[in-house]
Amino acid sequence: MAAQVDPKKCTMCGGTVQPLCVEVCPDSAIRVQDGRVVVTEFLCEDCNECGQVCPDRAIQVPLEKVSF
Repeated sequence: MAAQVDPKKCTMCGGTVQPLCVEVCPDSAIRVQDGRVVVTEFLCEDCNECGQVCPDRAIQVPLEKVSF
């Protein structure tokens, strides 16, 4: 299972065009589509870089999957 984004918590880093999670993802697995953050599951390597920088705490990676 890849990183999961809670759309109810995500504010797109306060409304920025390029949220922090998109910038830090080393696998380019996160993108903005239709005004929301989307994770491409087969690209995500569960590193949790996105979850670490998310100011809204809207991204979760199941602990058993974290690879750092």
